[in-house]
Amino acid sequence: MSRLRIDSSNFARSFTRPLSTRLSSSSIASDAPQVVSESTETLRSLLGSLKPPVSQSAVDEALKYLARAGGNALVNTEHTSEQEKVLKSAVVHQVAVGLYARSLDIYLNEAMEIELEAEWWANVERSGISVAWFLLQSTMEFLLQDFFNDSITALPSRLSRALRTIVDALRAHRLPLRLSSFTPSTLFRLLPSTAFRPSAVTTSLFPHLEHEPTLTSVVWTRPSLDPSRCLQTIWSAIFLPLDLAREECRYKRKKLEILMNQRAEQLGHLAQLRVATTSDAFPKSLAVSIGGGSSLQQDDIQHVQYISSSLLPSHIAEHTNAIRQFQRPSRLSLIWPKLLFIPPLALYALRSLYVSRASIAQIGRDAKETAAGFMKNSLIDPLKEVLKTVRTGGEDGVIVRKEGVAADLSSLERMTLSLARDHLHYDSAQLEALSKQIRVGDLTPVLQLYEEDIKTPVKSALTGTLLRSLFIQVQKAKVDIDQALAGIDKLLKSQELTFAFVGLAPALVIVTLVGSYLSHLWHEARGGGPSRFGGRLKRRTRAWAAMRRIERLLVSQPRVGDTTSPSTSLSPLTTGLLLVSVTRLRAFAEHSLPSGSRLREGFLGDVGDLEDPAMPREEKLRVIERMWRSWGGVLGWHYIAAESV
Repeated sequence: MSRLRIDSSNFARSFTRPLSTRLSSSSIASDAPQVVSESTETLRSLLGSLKPPVSQSAVDEALKYLARAGGNALVNTEHTSEQEKVLKSAVVHQVAVGLYARSLDIYLNEAMEIELEAEWWANVERSGISVAWFLLQSTMEFLLQDFFNDSITALPSRLSRALRTIVDALRAHRLPLRLSSFTPSTLFRLLPSTAFRPSAVTTSLFPHLEHEPTLTSVVWTRPSLDPSRCLQTIWSAIFLPLDLAREECRYKRKKLEILMNQRAEQLGHLAQLRVATTSDAFPKSLAVSIGGGSSLQQDDIQHVQYISSSLLPSHIAEHTNAIRQFQRPSRLSLIWPKLLFIPPLALYALRSLYVSRASIAQIGRDAKETAAGFMKNSLIDPLKEVLKTVRTGGEDGVIVRKEGVAADLSSLERMTLSLARDHLHYDSAQLEALSKQIRVGDLTPVLQLYEEDIKTPVKSALTGTLLRSLFIQVQKAKVDIDQALAGIDKLLKSQELTFAFVGLAPALVIVTLVGSYLSHLWHEARGGGPSRFGGRLKRRTRAWAAMRRIERLLVSQPRVGDTTSPSTSLSPLTTGLLLVSVTRLRAFAEHSLPSGSRLREGFLGDVGDLEDPAMPREEKLRVIERMWRSWGGVLGWHYIAAESV
């Protein structure tokens, strides 16, 4: 049990604290005169060490003192004062509380150990690949140990059991040990199977068939020359071992669930003992609850000694024997395929890497250059341009400069004024008015002159102003184009920062994704970093599953007798199963929630309410609703199902 042990001592301390306080206050109250003696001082010291929360080491010391004192020796002695009797009674009751906490801790750890083992078998049963991997792991289980030791171990390998069964059958029929004796036809003749009972070889390979011999899936198809029967034999030979391995996982899981219910019911009886007994009858009630029947002891001292020396050790031994055959295989059995296959594969990989070290080095150099080019050309340089745009505000033009537009407009103005002065004979006032018209784009006098010239185009081209007016219009078109480009340039300058970020966005997305992936790998390598309150997803998922199991237990409370109305109090089985799940929530809060935070204190307060056996079922349902409402968002419980998928 040490491999799967969960520290539930905090639960036992908090659960027994009210009982310890109540018993101590009711036992010490006495009006007897104070008499100081060596035994009185010893008892007072023991009682001081047994203050709540009761320490198990102090309980052991008190038990040793009571054993040395000879049971009722102090009470029967003439010189025993009333104060010593009261102190001794208080010590015995506090020892009973300590044994009560120890019993809760033992039963709770046993129930949680069984639950973890059942979950392991359920996970293997759920996946076909896991079943095949388990069959491979268990085929050679402890084979080396059986080879070096002549005796069969507690969990021998499937192959070793099958070989031993065949050898025993050959010896029973006085047949020689040779290869021809191991043919399928010989084995079917020596170890036959029926429609309702598998052969001894199949039973040796899958021992659970001894308890479930009527499974129809265990009948191995006998080899035949008929094509259809031959195909059926091949199909059975391939898939029947997997089906049998899955049935073995299911069988062990169901057996563990039965043991789990037994431990949970015993735990529920112990939990309800806190509110169902008085201080005077507590040691006897505790002994009866653990022993499962009436106690033959006489007084409280004998009760606590009987619990510590007989009941608890015998129960632990019985539990070890009961769970041994249903536990998961040992760590060595689970990892031996990896130990067998990983070293040669690793050696082959290293050899391949060494042979191709030149190409690998070239790949590394190319990757380095690619990363450097990406960082410089796609990330650093665009970031510099963004900072430059933010700092300067985009003073320079993108397409044209304003000086060029002004120069083209001045040239157009001079050409038009010169034509008006030479051929239209404008005075200074008219030239000034024409200059203003040109700046707003109005070239009406030039257009009128052009309209007259095109009436006689050849004459006007040779002697008139047709060419000059035509060139002025060409210059006007150039000015219009410059002004249009200036407008476009102004629009681009207003969105220059947007374009800069658009060019930078792909590089930022790539860097963010790579950084997030590397951060995830780093947290996984360190054991899982808290992406939110409550630690990694696996822990929060377990807490979510425990919450759902608690609510399901409270909602589906078994009904009392044949009545149709549900009981307001919880049955011992439901109480025990509830405490197992609540202890998981307590362990989650103590190990995953921030120490000293309001989240942890509030969560543990709600857990304490769920642990209280005196609280009715309806009030516990309200506590569950409060926990979903208060902690579901901050712990990410509302998204656990989707994240798990």
